[in-house]
Amino acid sequence: MAMVRLEKASKHYGDVVALREVDLSVMEGEFVTLLGPSGSGKTTMLNLIAGMLAPTSGSIHIAGKDMTQVPPNKRGLGMVFQNYALMPHMTIFENIAFPLRVRKMANDEIKKKVAAVLELVHLPHVAGRKPRELSGGQQQRISLARCIVYSPSIILMDEPLGALDKKLREQMQLELKRLHTELKITMLYVTHDQEEALTMSDRIVLLNDGQIEQMGPPDELYFKPRSVFAADFLGDSNMWDVRVESTGAQATAMLPSGHKVLAGSGNFAKAGDKVKAMIRPENITVVREGEDAGRFDNHAEGTAIDSIILGGVIKHYVKLKDDVTITAQELTRSGRRALTPGQMVRLAWRSDDTLLLPLSGKIAA
Repeated sequence: MAMVRLEKASKHYGDVVALREVDLSVMEGEFVTLLGPSGSGKTTMLNLIAGMLAPTSGSIHIAGKDMTQVPPNKRGLGMVFQNYALMPHMTIFENIAFPLRVRKMANDEIKKKVAAVLELVHLPHVAGRKPRELSGGQQQRISLARCIVYSPSIILMDEPLGALDKKLREQMQLELKRLHTELKITMLYVTHDQEEALTMSDRIVLLNDGQIEQMGPPDELYFKPRSVFAADFLGDSNMWDVRVESTGAQATAMLPSGHKVLAGSGNFAKAGDKVKAMIRPENITVVREGEDAGRFDNHAEGTAIDSIILGGVIKHYVKLKDDVTITAQELTRSGRRALTPGQMVRLAWRSDDTLLLPLSGKIAA
């Protein structure tokens, strides 16, 4: 069952179009992330669903009912914000109990529900504290507990981890995913952080300029983007201007220098078309002396520019003879040393990991 359905929903502010007649269905129990740069329309879409904004056109359906004209407090939704929105003069118990008291629930039932939800977020010992006595991560978990406690059918989250440091944010990502798995609540999450979206989502809805650019499972958007925008926004990518020589099960394209690149299916293009070739850095192998590169069908040689160690990975920057720069990425491990600037480097990658993308627009789904 679709818990949320948007039909031709749009939002205009005079001549400014914030959202352009989008269609979207979020299924029961799904964790769907609205991802995109600032101004792409993701928060506008969330606010239309929440009832904070009225659509200029189209309709909003929640749990099978048309909620387009229904006020926010009648939609049965939960909201979690970036700023926690906890009441500083209340204890943690009273903060969580507040929505239950508004619903005139009996005191004994309130105590049971608050205790249960504090156990769920692994903070049973903080009930008597005030919000200022908790860390940022703890406050965000309490904000989530206050939302969960009245059992909403859908939880909407607007960049709830944006104020946390990197390590705490990663911990909270796992915590949110755990809660989603345990509670099986439909969650709709807004972020501009691509790693967050890839880590947590069942499905990502990538927005660009007020419309849906592409949507699907994280691995599909990452490895099979259908546009230059999707490939460039989600993760790192090598992107080259090439001319298509032939298409089919395997396509052949040429860099301006004449270097041949073998790619996966290029059925959207025809011979002579100018397109973009895209390859993820982690799919490019630096071939060391004595290593066999026979399993790869793309090969190139160049000069090392630099290597940068980024914790668990190391990025190598290599310039080919035609001044095209390639980024290759490897896991940081013993025996894999940084490249010395100026040394000759052999690179190799598979044609199946190389995508051809149109210069503008996108490949049809």
